[in-house]
This record gives sequence, C-alpha cells and structure tokens, in this order.
Amino acid sequence: MYLASLLTDPKFVQPVERFFHHADIRGALNLLQDRLPASARILVVGGALRNLFIEVLHGRAPVTRDIDIFVDGLDSGFPLGSLLQDQQFERTDLKGVRWYPRGLDLAYDIGVLADFLVIRHGHLEPIPENLLTGIDFSMNAILYDPQHQRLMERGCTAAIRDRMIDFNSRIIPDKRLMAYRILLMGHKTGFIFSEPVFQYVRNRLALETLTELKRLFTTKIGKTKAAIIMESYTRLCRFHSYENYRVAHHSDNKRG
Repeated sequence: MYLASLLTDPKFVQPVERFFHHADIRGALNLLQDRLPASARILVVGGALRNLFIEVLHGRAPVTRDIDIFVDGLDSGFPLGSLLQDQQFERTDLKGVRWYPRGLDLAYDIGVLADFLVIRHGHLEPIPENLLTGIDFSMNAILYDPQHQRLMERGCTAAIRDRMIDFNSRIIPDKRLMAYRILLMGHKTGFIFSEPVFQYVRNRLALETLTELKRLFTTKIGKTKAAIIMESYTRLCRFHSYENYRVAHHSDNKRG
C-alpha cells in the first residue's frame, strides 16, 4: 500500500489548476463554498482528477461528466440539499446530492465527509487523510483542496502510469457496490485489474449479486452498455489464472 504524499510535479499540478480555474467550474465551486458554513471546506476527489492525469500520461482519457466533492467540517447528516433549493439537484443513495449547475455540462456529486461510507463503516475520524485512505482504487486516490490549491495522492499517478486498477482501501462495506465500481472502471478506462481485484471479481460474487449488478448497470448506464460490461465479466471468468488474464489483456491492447 502507498503512503499519502503531496503532489507537486507541475506536469500534474498545472492541468488541475487550469481545469479548476475555468470560469464556470470556479463559479460553481464559489457558489457552493459561499453557501456552506464558514467552517466547511470543499475537497475534490477521484474521477475528474484521474481523467486529467490519464490525459497527461497517456494522451487520451474518458470523458469527465461529473466532479466528486466531499465537504469537510460538517456534522453527519447535514442537509446539503437545503443549500441548493434554488438549484437543480437530486438526492443520492449515499446521503449526498447530485447538483446540476445552470449552464454547465458537468454535474457535481457532493457528500458530507462524515457520511462517507468507508468512514462510517470503519468508524474512522472524518478527516481528509482518512478520506484519501478510504477511496476505492489507487488510480482514484487523489485529493484536491481548491482553497489551498493543494494536491494529495496515494499511489494515483503510479497506478495510472501502469494502467492498473488495484484496491486502495482495505475496507469494503458493500460487496455489490465494489463489484459495480470495479467493472465500471474497467469499462471506462480499459486498465488491467490487479491480481487481488481479478480474484475478487472472479471468485467472490454470488449469483444474486450478479443479478443485482446487471439490474444496476441497466438502470445507471442503459441496457446496451450493461450488456457489454456483463459480457466482459463473463470473459474474465473464463481465465483460469491471473497470468493468463494478463497475457490476454496485453495482447488485446496491442491489437487495439
């Protein structure tokens, strides 16, 4: 497991600063910060940052459709929706909100840090360090503090450089949600699974979990993409060893 570290390489820092200084994105973050209590701090994690780094290291990245935010300094259960009554938003399954700022193609998935599933499940102190430690995969283990313009990572750049989907957190509070995230990230990025992730998907999913997964994918991303992802799972299960899977994955990438 990697240790958390400050990321100062301009190759990564500058694209992040450019992205968050875009007028529309900065305006939405300023609006949210102005409506939060003075003690609250916005922390950006995961996908949008990961995609910026994929583009830096590999030239082409998945399309960024949302920005994941946790708010530090709020009590568990804080009603985020009360801050956005004049805005378009919807409540999410994990006690957060999905906000659609006017005139912006990006959505903002916002949660209270104290309500982060891993922090609640692991009875951890709701601090940024535990947020970074609790993020699902190493390639997503990146945190940006816009107020202080500071980037912290936990093996994110190494995982992206290696095109690897590996566990970052030891805590898995929801088996179905983790399986959903693994298969979705594999579909989005085309990255290879680490051996622990490969074994988790291949050997630890019960039939009822797979049925729920197919239903969840269909609901979230549509029937066509759901079928593609579930077929990728079926192909993965045909490999009798991780070594065979790696060889086949690299061969596919060369052909692509």
